[in-house]
Amino acid sequence: MFRHMDDVLIGPETHHLGQMTELMRQAGLKVPGVYGPSKEEWTAYGMPVPPY
Repeated sequence: MFRHMDDVLIGPETHHLGQMTELMRQAGLKVPGVYGPSKEEWTAYGMPVPPY
């Protein structure tokens, strides 16, 4: 059925957070850092955005 419980618990959450982030950027809203600073927060700190 499922390989790991992570597939059930973490996979969908990560997917939907990614969707929310992209929709917020398209709407011109401030994107919060979810798993660390967002791209916009890195820029506000005056630091280069790390490559992902």
